Amino acid sequence: MVALTITPTLRTAGVSYNTVTNTLDISGISIPENADTFFQPMYDWLDEIVKVHKGKLVVRINLTYFNTSSVRHLLIIIKSLIAAYNKSLTVQWVYEPEDEEIKERGEQLAEVVKFPFEFVAEG
Repeated sequence: MVALTITPTLRTAGVSYNTVTNTLDISGISIPENADTFFQPMYDWLDEIVKVHKGKLVVRINLTYFNTSSVRHLLIIIKSLIAAYNKSLTVQWVYEPEDEEIKERGEQLAEVVKFPFEFVAEG
């Protein structure tokens, strides 16, 4: 299976793909100086995972802050996964219960990609 691990920094999210649970976790803050460079490993992973994994896939997004460039890349990744997995894909949008802004941004993204997200209040 195709592994993926990106260590979080002060400006970039942590990213990991668990090959046992088939879960892609994206968490933390995403305000990279060069979003194209930061997200490239995820695009490379995406190219490989769709070739080898045909079952269920969960994408768990738990971002506390992110910029416009990150949104653009998240949309591309989510749309690509929807195209590849459709009903076998679950997108979980995790937010802190008191952070309505982050929840609303997830709802907006779900509307843009026309795919139902699961909203998970944690924290």
